[in-house]
Amino acid sequence: MKHTHEIPPPDDAQQALPWNHGQRGQGLLERLFKLVFVILALAALLIPFTPLAQTLKRFVREIREPRVVTKEVIRRVEIPAPSPPPAPLPEKSIPRKDVDVATLFNGITINTNLMTSDGSFASLERLDPNAYKVQFQVDIRVPKANQSLEELARINPHLAEMLPGLRETLHQCKVSGFFHRLYENKTKGIQQNLTRLNKVLDRHNFFDCETILELTHPTSSRRALLIQSEMDVVSDGSDGDRAPSLKDYISMSDYYQPFTSYAWAKQSTTANPLLPRWETRLANAKAEYAKKGLSASRNQELKSSIDQLTLEIKDLKSRSSLIADSDPFVVISLVFRGYEATNPHTPQIGDYAVVIHDKKLYPAICGDYGPSMKMGEASLFMAKVINPKATPYVRPESELKVTYLVFPGTREKPFGPPKLEVWRNQCIRYLNEIGGVGAGYEVHQWEDKFKKPEPAPVTDAPTPVDPQSPVAGEPQTTPAPAPAAPASK
Repeated sequence: MKHTHEIPPPDDAQQALPWNHGQRGQGLLERLFKLVFVILALAALLIPFTPLAQTLKRFVREIREPRVVTKEVIRRVEIPAPSPPPAPLPEKSIPRKDVDVATLFNGITINTNLMTSDGSFASLERLDPNAYKVQFQVDIRVPKANQSLEELARINPHLAEMLPGLRETLHQCKVSGFFHRLYENKTKGIQQNLTRLNKVLDRHNFFDCETILELTHPTSSRRALLIQSEMDVVSDGSDGDRAPSLKDYISMSDYYQPFTSYAWAKQSTTANPLLPRWETRLANAKAEYAKKGLSASRNQELKSSIDQLTLEIKDLKSRSSLIADSDPFVVISLVFRGYEATNPHTPQIGDYAVVIHDKKLYPAICGDYGPSMKMGEASLFMAKVINPKATPYVRPESELKVTYLVFPGTREKPFGPPKLEVWRNQCIRYLNEIGGVGAGYEVHQWEDKFKKPEPAPVTDAPTPVDPQSPVAGEPQTTPAPAPAAPASK
């Protein structure tokens, strides 16, 4: 029997495609890829030789580098006017005289006169010191001292009312020789520093004293020295007993000194607050002095500093001074020192003084010496009361409106810590001896920064009551005697 096989019909169109249909499609795709590759290769070979290559290069360069935009700006150029022709050259040297006026930083007016004259040959003139020289001529008007009450009142119109006995005392007053010596010192100082104009006393400090009068009351014979001046500020002084610390802005100032002429023996073991700083300075000076190779001038400077610091440290350990920030005192010029034996109106350290400004009277003592070419200075404590804006660098009164009334020969020894109430009472006493204080005026009462609070009064404690003792106000009874013992037979 024969078996025959029938091939079933295809299920769909895919099965109806020829058997090699897939192979033919794959070969067509490969040929297409090859064609594209050949075209790209030919383009890579031909493009560098075409204008398109330059365009591509510019495009890449602009991307990598910042683009700079330039703009054309029309600039206007001004043609300067033609300069005048230069002056004709001189035929010979003409002598001349030029005058110029200027003011220096310290207020001094300078008149300069430049004069030229015909000379000899330059090779000869340079050998003659007088061929090129400067001559200084200083013109100064030395002031006169005011003396009458009317002249004094021009400075402070309240003086006649504040000191009613002043008019009578002025009848026999004398312009003090200290006034003339003060301005003599000023002019000598100017002469010495004339070639160094930056060190010449400035106009303000030259005219810093209006008058110095020697007064003697006709009835009480109380002597007084009246000074009219300005008020500069001193910030010196230290006292470990009363103030174991100091404000840095004062003690670190350029002109600060830890001592005042009015000083006394220490009264406690509390160290002076500046002692560590001074000991450090001494140690540093000694360490530098021990180094080799220093110049002779530096060695001399260090040796002098070591000697000075040694003496000051000894003083800091053994003595106390006034404190300008806390004590009321005035500074007297060194022009007064040395005349105690020859002039009874000479003020000394410790003498009582009254400072008068506007309508106020302030008690004080002479607490320190100042420069011999200046007048008018007080402690920072007093300065701040007169003007709260005063500092170690800002004076409370720049005009000559301060009157210093010093009572020579009134100092009390031994010196000791300030007793402000005692100082005030003593100043009132001496004011009364020259006519007193006018109605409506009084001497200022200082606040003592170091006054210790007074202890509360101690009252006697009540006596404890004995419970067995009779109470006050109740009838007292006498206890019955104990029965007698029977007599023995």
